Amino acid sequence: MHLRIESATTYAYDRPPRHSTQYLRLTPQSGPGQTVGRWDISAPGALTAWNDMFGNRCHTLSVERPGPALEIAVAGTVETRDTAGILPPSPADALPDAVYLRDTGYTGADHGIADFAEPWRDACRADRLAGLHELMTAIHAEIAYVEGATSVLTTAGEAFAERRGVCQDHAHILIAAARSLGIPARYVSGYLWTGETGETGAGGAAFSASHAWAECRIEELGWVSFDPANGVCANDAYVRVAVGFDYATACPVRGVRTGGGGERMTTEIRLFREDEPAILQAEREA
Repeated sequence: MHLRIESATTYAYDRPPRHSTQYLRLTPQSGPGQTVGRWDISAPGALTAWNDMFGNRCHTLSVERPGPALEIAVAGTVETRDTAGILPPSPADALPDAVYLRDTGYTGADHGIADFAEPWRDACRADRLAGLHELMTAIHAEIAYVEGATSVLTTAGEAFAERRGVCQDHAHILIAAARSLGIPARYVSGYLWTGETGETGAGGAAFSASHAWAECRIEELGWVSFDPANGVCANDAYVRVAVGFDYATACPVRGVRTGGGGERMTTEIRLFREDEPAILQAEREA
């Protein structure tokens, strides 16, 4: 699938800050499931590129006196392939698998999550892939997807207790559950083509927010993607951008500033499918 992605994140301040520093994880990299074409980040101020400990391509944006608003825009193209969610081991894996067993503030497995995951311990020992599929399906059924029910500060334990959340919460819960079973797991941020099209482009444009899911380590396969928010493994509708222990280490934009008072952040993301889907082509020909 050939996707064109456009994203704009805007910060509006009560009064102009004196300085802003933003850490951007907005640049996808080519790998087994995707090939990145043109990719541009547009922002005021100086952009400094670097790679973090997870192997993500990052940028630091430093802006002196950004004014009452600051916008960070992204535009690029990605060719995706369906690998059934499987990412073979790669030299680009910057950290050993064992580090992805550590708990974090977001992904600590409290008694609720650990007790929920425990019935799948034997299944994961017998067949880790099948057991994790069952665990993902159970989380998908147990945790309702409710926009606005949680915030970016909500932990896995809090979302699990409420039995509701968004994709970030579903990913954190699966990661916490998998780690409680001794399975390395990591957080993935990226984009998801939903197929909800508009009128622009060959396949239309899907308006969305960034998406999040999890990857678990399967010894004989590598990293395997699981999206408990949708109850499926990642396919060619997914674009991977960054990985980390949790949201805090893989989120698209994170920063600090001096001054400015209160702030409001808005993000608009549009995905255009630029190859002609077979079903749309058939409808046009009919």
